[in-house]
Amino acid sequence: MGRIFLILVLALVAVLTIKPLRERARPQIEFVLNPIYQWEAKNRVNEIYRVLERERAQGSPIPKPRDFHAFLAREGSSADVDPWNTPFYLASSRRTYHVGSAGPDRVRGNADDIISKSGVVVPTR
Repeated sequence: MGRIFLILVLALVAVLTIKPLRERARPQIEFVLNPIYQWEAKNRVNEIYRVLERERAQGSPIPKPRDFHAFLAREGSSADVDPWNTPFYLASSRRTYHVGSAGPDRVRGNADDIISKSGVVVPTR
């Protein structure tokens, strides 16, 4: 019994860590992985938000949503897509902004999106 459990654990680790295996097994195991993916996406969204806040505190304007991925590349971000392989996004209005992930359904702008708290946009001079 112990050996079978070990084999199952090693197989699961391989599926989770080796991208081609993970992509192939995704439909069968996504319901198990979604809580982990949600936690990972929330951490990444908040990390990006903190970078934007740091930049804002140093006097830099918040990038326009169309320039968001170029901003992430300049910041040396290694991942500009969420665990569901959908790009993170920046949504802004005249006064506020937030960073988001489209969530498990990969559709932006609905109830399962994972978003940061709202930041205040500093007007450019």
